[in-house]
Amino acid sequence: MRDDDRSRINYKKLAGLSSLGLMLPSSIAVGLFIGYYLDKLLGTRPWLLVLFFLFGTASGFYSLIRGLKKYLDKDKDM
Repeated sequence: MRDDDRSRINYKKLAGLSSLGLMLPSSIAVGLFIGYYLDKLLGTRPWLLVLFFLFGTASGFYSLIRGLKKYLDKDKDM
């Protein structure tokens, strides 16, 4: 394998791992935004904010674990 091919593989891994680092905070932020908006709209402060924060956190961890599993499975193939 040439050095150019190895560096491309490393950049692909780096891009994949950097996206994993953004999954959890972005999921939490989306959950907080939806909860805040619904609380403001329906007047149920702070219950929907808390509920969607928990949904966002669970979704973020689920996506993070799924992404790590996918990355580790690809790493075994190489």
